[in-house]
Amino acid sequence: MRSFIVLLLCFTAIGAFPQNPQTSKTDSLKHVLAKQTGQKRFHTLCALSDEFSYSDLDQALSYGKQALAQARRIKSEPCLGMAYNAIANTFQYRSELDSAIIYHRKALGSRIRIKDSLGIADSYNNIGIAFDTKGDFEQALRNYFRALYYYDKKNDLSKQAMTYTNIGIVYKTHEDYKKALTYYRKAYDFYVKAKDAFGMTVSSGNLGSILINFAHYKESLKYSEMARKGYQKLGYDRYVAYPLGNLAMVYDSLHRFDVADTYYKESIALHEKFENWFEVANTGNAYAQCLLKQKRFSESIAVSQKARTSAKKSEAELVETMANDNLAKAYAKTGSFQQAYEHARLYCIGKDSLFRKEKTKAIFELDAKYQTEKKEKLLLLREVEARQRNLWLIILGFLVVTTVAGGALVYRQQKLRNRQQEQEHRLEKAIAKIETQNKLQEQRLSISRDLHDNIGAQLTFIISSVDNLKFAFDLKDSKLNGKLDNISGFTQSTIIELRDTIWAMNSDAITFEDLHMRIMNFIEKARLAAENIQFRFEIDEKLSHLGFSSVVGMNIYRTIQEAVNNAIKYAQATEIVVRITEDNDGIDIGITDNGSGFDIASVVNGNGLHNMKKRIKSIGGTATIDSAPGAGTRIVLHISKDVLNT
Repeated sequence: MRSFIVLLLCFTAIGAFPQNPQTSKTDSLKHVLAKQTGQKRFHTLCALSDEFSYSDLDQALSYGKQALAQARRIKSEPCLGMAYNAIANTFQYRSELDSAIIYHRKALGSRIRIKDSLGIADSYNNIGIAFDTKGDFEQALRNYFRALYYYDKKNDLSKQAMTYTNIGIVYKTHEDYKKALTYYRKAYDFYVKAKDAFGMTVSSGNLGSILINFAHYKESLKYSEMARKGYQKLGYDRYVAYPLGNLAMVYDSLHRFDVADTYYKESIALHEKFENWFEVANTGNAYAQCLLKQKRFSESIAVSQKARTSAKKSEAELVETMANDNLAKAYAKTGSFQQAYEHARLYCIGKDSLFRKEKTKAIFELDAKYQTEKKEKLLLLREVEARQRNLWLIILGFLVVTTVAGGALVYRQQKLRNRQQEQEHRLEKAIAKIETQNKLQEQRLSISRDLHDNIGAQLTFIISSVDNLKFAFDLKDSKLNGKLDNISGFTQSTIIELRDTIWAMNSDAITFEDLHMRIMNFIEKARLAAENIQFRFEIDEKLSHLGFSSVVGMNIYRTIQEAVNNAIKYAQATEIVVRITEDNDGIDIGITDNGSGFDIASVVNGNGLHNMKKRIKSIGGTATIDSAPGAGTRIVLHISKDVLNT
């Protein structure tokens, strides 16, 4: 479920962020427009376009086109760039993204011709937003980093913060919540330094959004309320819908459905008012899922159909795909299996077209590339300064004592030559190592992609086929029906294990924090299957920085999973606790239940216990089991510090 954020556009005429249009202000601008000529008339037309972009998009587009005509009359390249930008922003608000990209690129061309670095950065940012909305995240992130390069050079705090926000949104869309939170907090800090009230309001809303994914609901409510009140105070009615959506999601997560319903409806109504069809669809999908939880299937279908129509208007393929998923689930619950099958098919088609592993990897490599280039340029600048300083010292020494300076120069050149040769040798070794790592990574990605595309698709087809058999035939044979359920359940479990394997293969290293999130997802699913059992997961905070290879991490995860599954199936326990602590020579992972226990001697050669010990032994650890009839069971996995990456 996607939570609600604000992508920040750069505007044209009066300041970076125009005020919410008021009748008196637009009337005043129209009054002075009648008497104006030249550039003054142009700037007033741009101001009217920006003002109406928050209330009447047809009027906004009309004034933008008038501004473009005026810019051509006065033959001003800077004015052409501003006019193109005003028209592009209006198309973007109307969710006509292809037209928006065309005009943003025209604005970029004008600004490049006059070497307006801030204007160039603004255009790159706006192009990035258009691609982000379309779901082309590689192009979006590429343009955001281009914008950030110019903003960094100008040290424009507000614009830097704005771009950090937009980059964070891309990472949030790809569910890299830790990285998204890092960029959101960085944006908030920059806005505070710049004393930018609007920026702080936007950042509050985005923090309220991301914190939902960490289940920090109290903190999320605080930031979302700050954003809502901030937008209302500043007069940005268009943006009030975003924090309302976040408030709805928090109460949805807390199962406060009556409150969530109210906020969802208010948010959708505001987005409809301002013709923001992308967010009408996005918020509608979230509301449809909320209605599914409440078993209000007919209402969920109506909301999802509306979301699907709005997604088509805004050319948002990802959002349309999620709407088809919601419709498939709702129709299945109402017994409309033909419609359920059709929307499930559309969902699979959409999901397959959007899933590109190489593309996702390339997106996130742009971040590292940007940071590396920035550091290299800084090092190059320092090296140039150092060389200039040394050159003056050599000249001064030459003027004082020619012979000594000459000898020093020869010595220095030889030293530099030796150092350069040494650096070249190190560089060649580093390049060879990187190439080897890249080849290994490409092989891992190829294998994981084949697993997902081939085996994963076949397993999904098995589940779909079993479900279709059950829907198509009235199976009164409970034994046969049970067998089909067993096949479907076993296949679903295999898919989950396949995803875990792909996750491990695509990870160079796994931290305890990654393992924590993975185990919590497993425990949440276990809690649904065994509602009478209380689950607890405890880990020392100081362990979060520790990590290990993907092989070690996968063995630890599978062993914990096996231990918890055994406790659920056989122990008749009411409480299961997973606790991770540190001792002098390693890490202890304890899995304890208060169940019936067993006689260790009688099951010493059992496959489950044997597999756990074998897994841990293969990574240099030990597994000990303590149990007795009626006394519960405690399994302790001891992992040596030798296998940890500190």
